[in-house]
Amino acid sequence: MCGTHSETMVDAAVTIIGAGPSGLTLAWWLVDQGISVTVLEREASIPRDMRASTFHPATLDVLRESGLADELVHRGTVLSQWQYLIHETGERAVFDMTCLADVTAYPFRLQCEQFQLTELLAAKLIDHPLCTLQFNTALEDLTPKNDRVLFRYRNTDGLQNGDCDWLVAADGASSQVRKSLGLNFDGTVFPKTSITLVMEHPFEEDIPNLLGVNYVWLPDRHYSLMRLRDTWRFTYSPEPGQDRETALSDAVARAHIARVSPRAAETTIRSRNFYSLHQRCLERFCHGRVLFAGDAAHLNSPAGGMGMNSGIHDARSLADHLVPVLQGARSDLLERYDRRRRTIALEEVQRLSAKNYAKHRETNQEKRRLIWAELEETVSDPERHRSYLLDAAMIRSREREATIE
Repeated sequence: MCGTHSETMVDAAVTIIGAGPSGLTLAWWLVDQGISVTVLEREASIPRDMRASTFHPATLDVLRESGLADELVHRGTVLSQWQYLIHETGERAVFDMTCLADVTAYPFRLQCEQFQLTELLAAKLIDHPLCTLQFNTALEDLTPKNDRVLFRYRNTDGLQNGDCDWLVAADGASSQVRKSLGLNFDGTVFPKTSITLVMEHPFEEDIPNLLGVNYVWLPDRHYSLMRLRDTWRFTYSPEPGQDRETALSDAVARAHIARVSPRAAETTIRSRNFYSLHQRCLERFCHGRVLFAGDAAHLNSPAGGMGMNSGIHDARSLADHLVPVLQGARSDLLERYDRRRRTIALEEVQRLSAKNYAKHRETNQEKRRLIWAELEETVSDPERHRSYLLDAAMIRSREREATIE
């Protein structure tokens, strides 16, 4: 059975909760191996909000294997360079990703809204005979058994029952699966929140030396500007202690824009989002027949754009481990998925994104001088330049993952 519907669920080998990037890439890789999948999504359709927008080379290499990367590239903006920039002086440290051309088919950052990927995948999955994709369907609770997972979900017809061989939680930071199992999601909240405004204003006409990806210091604060195909994403931290409503108000938002470009402050704001920033991780990604991936399993600072990418890497690894189990291999093979992806989440993604968070938001002038000196030394030394980009492009973390047994 395929398509979108709300009737009583037909059993599938795998039920995935959540139709975000992690859930839908996993679904695609499973059906491609002949595994039947049901995806439950609480929203009425694929959300078109402005969430993640950066696809790193390592992720595009993963998506290339299934023919998805090139379709995505056509929908986004290819940027082979990105930079740190001092707003008032125009000084910059430029990173050139073309030096990675020998280790990736995509030596660039692709700036493209995550819904471009999820809509692409949803369109393919809805027509696939092994996939059932249900919108307006929210998980209520679940009961893991030795050989099955029983669960209840609510759709437009009310409360329903379902069961599957394996259930995957890809339902994001507020995961209902995680809550249903009563799992701790320990970690920290970063002291500074983040606001992203999406605008059509041509910032490149106002700010000298602007590239498509920019991490910028003002005298006592920071911002970033990311170019998408038709828009710019302007991200900054609100004033300390400022509540969400005030921070997102038109007057306050436009005051922040005016610091960067007075002309842009008169432009229409297409969307505005307020984010609390967390760093958290489950103690285990595998709980019997309930498996976790993406934000349901781990959270990190968005600085550096690694969150969605690492969720897609989770999905690739989980598919590689779950398919053999479904085909008769021992289920303890999934313990390697847990070891690999949890190690990478903690020691690579969280470590690097936390460093990026601190670097972007530093306001102490002496510390800034030290950071800037290090950035200049890095971009001027070909070996250090390349090493830095292997981390930033998430190529090194993928290489390390393959060595973890």
